[in-house]
Amino acid sequence: MSDIFDRPYDRESFVSFLCGSFLTEDAGRREELKRSGLTFGYIREVTELCSAPALDCAVLEIRHESESDPRVGLSRDTFRLMSEFNMERVLAAFVSPGSDNWRLSLITIDLTLGDGKIERSYSNPRRLSYLLGPSARVRTPRQYLLKKGRVKDFEDVRSRFSVEVVNKEFYGEIARAFSCLAGGRRMVKSHEEEFAGVLKLPSKAPGDPKYKEFSVRLIGRLIFCWFLKKKISNNGRPLLPEGLLSSDAARSTGDYYHEVLEPLFFKTLNTPIDERDAEFRKGVFAEIPFLNGGLFEPHPDDYYGKPSYRNTLKVPDEWFADFFAILETYNFTIDENTTIDVDLSIDPEMLGRIFENLLAEINPETEETARKATGSYYTPRNIVDYMVTESIKQYLVTRTGIDASLVTDLLSFEMEGSSLSEDDNRKVVAALEELRIIDPACGSGAFPMGVLQKMVLVLQKVDPDSKRWLASLLSNIPDTTAREMMRRKLENEHDMWDYTRKLGIIRKSIYGVDIQPIAVEIAKLRCFLSLIVDENVIDEKDNRNIEALPNLEFKFVCANSLVDVPEEGQQDGLLVDEYFEKM
Repeated sequence: MSDIFDRPYDRESFVSFLCGSFLTEDAGRREELKRSGLTFGYIREVTELCSAPALDCAVLEIRHESESDPRVGLSRDTFRLMSEFNMERVLAAFVSPGSDNWRLSLITIDLTLGDGKIERSYSNPRRLSYLLGPSARVRTPRQYLLKKGRVKDFEDVRSRFSVEVVNKEFYGEIARAFSCLAGGRRMVKSHEEEFAGVLKLPSKAPGDPKYKEFSVRLIGRLIFCWFLKKKISNNGRPLLPEGLLSSDAARSTGDYYHEVLEPLFFKTLNTPIDERDAEFRKGVFAEIPFLNGGLFEPHPDDYYGKPSYRNTLKVPDEWFADFFAILETYNFTIDENTTIDVDLSIDPEMLGRIFENLLAEINPETEETARKATGSYYTPRNIVDYMVTESIKQYLVTRTGIDASLVTDLLSFEMEGSSLSEDDNRKVVAALEELRIIDPACGSGAFPMGVLQKMVLVLQKVDPDSKRWLASLLSNIPDTTAREMMRRKLENEHDMWDYTRKLGIIRKSIYGVDIQPIAVEIAKLRCFLSLIVDENVIDEKDNRNIEALPNLEFKFVCANSLVDVPEEGQQDGLLVDEYFEKM
């Protein structure tokens, strides 16, 4: 039974696991076909496999069209089915043809009582999922679903599907790797450990703040590249070759940082293919597209470009091997989770959590004092979602005059489509084109990314074929040739409408400021990932069909937003110039 999670879905094995070792003792088999031959959104067949009365929870097998079905759309369909079946709690295996991977999800809704009967309406929907199967990393589900034994009650079930538990566990391992690299003290389980730090920097004594700054920047770049490995082309090839970033590669290369990572960061991802040195236009590096965006622009404190740095900047291969071994035990997804659909994997938001926790350690004071000094606090996703929703709602109601309840529906992930008139849809698109938001303390970009998600959601509903948004985007590209190339690309690739929307929003609507340079870098990184997830990677085309990422240097800037802009000639106040000098 211990290998059920890393094998293709098998109904008999799944039911045996549930009834034999996971659900409460009263769980029993049902195997009742609820619906077959469905054309209900993405769902094609639903079978109830067993029930657990003590948990008031049904167990379903849900067969859907494809592994590539959008997660939010599939979740919406499931919520509606649960409402029809009068089910508030469901454990479901999501299975699709042609894929050995599957998902085990806990789905909950609150059904509304009215006139003495259950109405076909629901609220507070949520789906939390583990990715399982031969291609999945199943350490976490094994730990929480298998090793912990039978559940005691439904709250115990809920705790086993907690994204907070996954994130805390992952951050703990990354933080320990950070301390091993940069040095310092940290609590490991119940005791404090002292780490000497294996990193060596030119002309810097151990304990210098540059050690921790370099370590955070390196870890951010590595995790970004790890996300790139999860983006697959039309031929099933990852955006970055699997073997380039792995524990095996780190152990077998020799001087892995200088031989592999420096060329990857500064001579490949940061350089157009036809401008690369000959050695990086062949072999494994030839598959890597040019991304641009400034993320891999050499920083002065990267100590790159002088031959002497090769001997004075040292990162042991063993550290990379251990770090990649951590990443290899977790599932990663380049989709940002939403409030209604959460993959129990590492998503781009985790970069923000890593930054906001490690940032305090860059300050030599105590963590609490450092947090107060930098304002580095993680804002929970549901709070960010509330802030974003209320801000955009009030803006749209004011600008368009549309009833607030109708605007609320537009901003809701669980509601599909627009109930507005065509004229009101047009007003919403026009209002969003004029929307500008600036977060004066953006941190790792939680609020700007929330705005991006919500604006895309609204545009999906009021402008589903993206005609109005595309026209607006093209009108802002001054170069005629570039405008025509973009028009042909987007009109020929209809599955890239979300890319079109995101690109326009990032270019026109979103701005962020933060006093911490690393925060600004992480915010930009999350914007880049949000675009890459919707790129259509085609191996046969130039640069694998990847558009160079936009330059965000003047969209997210490092500055002190609490200080007045200085008069001409003054040196105090705004810190943007100082930041760009360092860049």
